[in-house]
Amino acid sequence: MILIRLWQRHQISLFFLGGILISFATLTPLTELPAQAPGSDKLHHIVGFGVWTLMVAAGNQKRMQYLCLAIFIWGGAIELIQPYVNRYGEWLDFIANTAGILLVYGITRLVKARYKE
Repeated sequence: MILIRLWQRHQISLFFLGGILISFATLTPLTELPAQAPGSDKLHHIVGFGVWTLMVAAGNQKRMQYLCLAIFIWGGAIELIQPYVNRYGEWLDFIANTAGILLVYGITRLVKARYKE
């Protein structure tokens, strides 16, 4: 219970931490375009943005909606910026980012509704 309260209390801090980690992982300039990483690239996007969404899931529900919107917008901005830092910018990656956000957001809503009763 203490961990959940800490998680709730630090919703904004976790949002910024997640943003820094995602930005570092996706926008660090490379000397050459990366080869395909092990596993599915789209799955990496779903997991990365899903985890970032999970980081803000325990706090205030209305604030979480706004933070998810910010995560969504930043996911699109990353895809626009990536070609300028020698990365691939793909709209399918943006769709995978969005899928990760929506998956975790939906599960969070179901869990919160279940335990609200």
